[in-house]
Amino acid sequence: MRKPQIDVTIRTEIDNLLERSAKLFASGALQSSLSVALEAWDLIPEPKEAWDFYGQSLSAGFVVDYADLGDKKSCQKWVEIMAHMYDDPNHEDHYVLMQEGEAMYKLGDLERAFYVFSRIEELYGPQGFEGEQRAYLAFIKEERAKRPTNGSQDGE
Repeated sequence: MRKPQIDVTIRTEIDNLLERSAKLFASGALQSSLSVALEAWDLIPEPKEAWDFYGQSLSAGFVVDYADLGDKKSCQKWVEIMAHMYDDPNHEDHYVLMQEGEAMYKLGDLERAFYVFSRIEELYGPQGFEGEQRAYLAFIKEERAKRPTNGSQDGE
């Protein structure tokens, strides 16, 4: 079921801020771009998860932005917010999982990335990795090959 849209006046304000944020991003000012986008976030009425589009879109973008800035703690915070915005408390939504996995991979948290990408494979199979995302399928296969098996070793 589609969620209701935010009032047009507020949407216009949010869109104006997001346009400004995009220009800053294009100029290479990621931190400034993020600050302006957070202003747009603050305009979303509470509860933010009740509205269509903006809560989902912005929270997912913040996951990427904080990963790009190398801020793992903020990135993890926004992964949880994003899952909430997508009504995905168990982290089973493909998009939510992929955003988290890619962010953790970019941040160098390969253990978490391995877990998340393995979860995608478990839930969606190899078809859960399309296009450039196929590299993550290769990553989890390489990681699995490096790890000890669950069986006993040396005849124990």
